[in-house]
Amino acid sequence: MITAYIVGDQQVLERLRAVPDAVNSGLLRAITQLGIELQRDVQQDKLSGQVLRSRTGALKSSIDLRVDQNGGAITANVFTDSRYGGVQEYGFAGTVSVRASLRRITEAFGRPIGEKTISVRAYDRRVDLPERSFLRSALEDMRPAIRDGVEAALAEAVSQ
Repeated sequence: MITAYIVGDQQVLERLRAVPDAVNSGLLRAITQLGIELQRDVQQDKLSGQVLRSRTGALKSSIDLRVDQNGGAITANVFTDSRYGGVQEYGFAGTVSVRASLRRITEAFGRPIGEKTISVRAYDRRVDLPERSFLRSALEDMRPAIRDGVEAALAEAVSQ
């Protein structure tokens, strides 16, 4: 008869029980860092000349990051709530209503005149704005770094 004893079985079981928590915290840290890098890339590269040039900075300052941990899933969302951002990201073709306004003119029929304020009535205008992706293109550019970052976080969590 052969008898075998396992030495350290409690330590092995404790180690296996700790793996999910280590993986979760490692992934949370990595995904948060990758989300921050993506947000920075959108603001500093895509909205500073690569895709769009910033005039007022409103779109750039509207880029936000939200990291959620829900039901075993960890997600990082880089987004804008600006309507202007959505139009730039996906493009727009359609008719827009322009409201009535006042306008100062200094020229009429190609000739200079004294400055005068005129009333412009409301009108509809056809708009065809091409797609200028700054969010999706930044995500696509970072795809390899995201994959490598998640794999490294998983490998580190499991090897500890």
